[in-house]
Amino acid sequence: MTFGSDRGAAGTVIGSLATGNRLRLKEPAATKGCFDGAWWPRSRDPVGEFSALVSSISAELGRVERIGFNPAAWDLAPTRLAHGPDLVRLAGFFGLQQHTVVVIGPRIHHLTLLVIPPEADPAAAERALVATSAQNSTDSAQLILSDSGVIGPA
Repeated sequence: MTFGSDRGAAGTVIGSLATGNRLRLKEPAATKGCFDGAWWPRSRDPVGEFSALVSSISAELGRVERIGFNPAAWDLAPTRLAHGPDLVRLAGFFGLQQHTVVVIGPRIHHLTLLVIPPEADPAAAERALVATSAQNSTDSAQLILSDSGVIGPA
């Protein structure tokens, strides 16, 4: 896969829908809010999806050491994921919101991403990606996903 970034009005696009990586981050100066960006995985397979996420993020922001996720939202996950010479620790936390993953690394510190369900309609998913990465977005996962049409009303 080819990954690249494009800075625009609605945050930094890492990859694109065309290249298969569906990740958009807020600009560093943007209002923090609940999320630093949004990610739309293709499936609930943690090995394949977290591998693609790590590849994208590490190419732009540096090494990923750990990913926290809610295990109820994913298929069974191992505790470690090989990424080149590095091992990424995968940690399931039932207390973490269902539509959230947390990515940690030496230069990343703490990146909180809204996870758009894989089965989402592409147009609704794109609206959620843009809404989450907007400069002043501070909405919750439920509100973003509901307003974009990914899930029913909050």
